[in-house]
Amino acid sequence: MESCDDGGPLNVGGSMGEENYFLGYTFTDRSHSSRVVKSIMDLCLEDGLFADVTVIVDGKEFQLHRLVLSAQSSFFRSMFTSNLKEAHNRSIELKDVSAPVFQLLVDYIYHGTIKLRVEDLQDTYELADMYQLTALFEECSRFLSRTVEVKNCLQVMWLADRHSDQELYTAAKHCAKIHLVQLHQTEEFLNLPLRLLMDIIKDGVPSSQHPTVAIDSWINHNKVERQEFLNMLQDSLKVHQPT
Repeated sequence: MESCDDGGPLNVGGSMGEENYFLGYTFTDRSHSSRVVKSIMDLCLEDGLFADVTVIVDGKEFQLHRLVLSAQSSFFRSMFTSNLKEAHNRSIELKDVSAPVFQLLVDYIYHGTIKLRVEDLQDTYELADMYQLTALFEECSRFLSRTVEVKNCLQVMWLADRHSDQELYTAAKHCAKIHLVQLHQTEEFLNLPLRLLMDIIKDGVPSSQHPTVAIDSWINHNKVERQEFLNMLQDSLKVHQPT
């Protein structure tokens, strides 16, 4: 049996390098950030605990948290860090939004999930852009692109144009182009701005959609003001013949 009294040092804790390692060891909890965020959100969602702002929409009160709103939305961050009265008021009122749609946005901000309903989709899309909820805005855009159809394509085209959403705009424009026969007598078509009509016809319309008839319908809807654009529209028109 080997003796411990052989004159050599007794090594019970490993090498000197290992001792130095443990003296200077820094523990990094890689789940810390997600756990803190979850704990904060759990507290916020517990009967409005620590709520510090009341948001009023259509007479309905939402007990919310400036920190959570600001963390998710640049719109709210700017509001609460500005010199505006909303930065200090305990209660703020939001206009141009319905209570049901704002509830959807609150659910998204606090939970990261939202039920996108077709009937609320355009409102949700516009408000997601207004409140600078980028991921939600992009998902609404994708959803609208997948659901665009002849009955709403011109409305969606207007919407996408207002929000500088090129992908959605292109999808809606393509739908309008291939359903021009069904659209050219609708109020949406007859009230199209000139530049949107030009955009529909300038890169090709199937001949089966009778684009010249559509142009005439648009001109005749307000002939006094639009007659001067007839030649320009006809010159811009490209017709795709069936192969």
